[in-house]
Amino acid sequence: MKYKIVVTAALALSLSTLCWSEDKPDAPKFKPFPTKDASAKGSDTPSPEKARPTDTNSSQASFLDSLTDSSVPPNKSLRAHPPTSGKEPMLLLGPKNRPMIDVVVHTYKLDYFDCQGVVAPWFREVLVAELNYFSEISKIPMVDGVLCLVSVANENHLTPGRISVNFFSSNKEMSTCTTGKFCMTYRSVSMILKGNRVFRQYFLSDIGKNVISQNCVTDKGKWYKNSTCYTVEE
Repeated sequence: MKYKIVVTAALALSLSTLCWSEDKPDAPKFKPFPTKDASAKGSDTPSPEKARPTDTNSSQASFLDSLTDSSVPPNKSLRAHPPTSGKEPMLLLGPKNRPMIDVVVHTYKLDYFDCQGVVAPWFREVLVAELNYFSEISKIPMVDGVLCLVSVANENHLTPGRISVNFFSSNKEMSTCTTGKFCMTYRSVSMILKGNRVFRQYFLSDIGKNVISQNCVTDKGKWYKNSTCYTVEE
């Protein structure tokens, strides 16, 4: 019995060293990706220490309801009517504005976390609905929102601390896009803080179709076409 305990402890220490060592900063390190068969149950995590803009559970309106004419393209994405609030905060983050769950993938510039337990279900609906609208405009395949990772930029990134929610259409696409390999289609929503408000910066690209799309949506649902939230003043 003592021998089994020692072997188990040694194995656990070996796995921990493999996941968290920084021997090669440009080499991504992995834990199992979330899949479409993963459980939808949330994880039990402690509450943040103090309120921040991302702690709100309301006032994240979508602009989609203001687009009343669904008789012309894009018409599929306009069928979505996401909620504007929920019982959970939009993002569940710890004291240092980082998710309170394990890293799924670590790269030189970004740490990736499973959206489950970090992005509130109601807020994910908002992001997916708006993202699919921009995807349909750009003729990029839409997503169902199941395959989702939160990225946090580290000190090696141009914008350290920036939080983004990334969506993928397949496990293969998620793997290639997050590990720095060839990424044919990229979909990301960055949270841009404007005082006590959180704006949503949408970035989509498709190499095969030579498409790049950037749009900013405010917390009140105002859409700034072909713009970045960094340049929006209101």
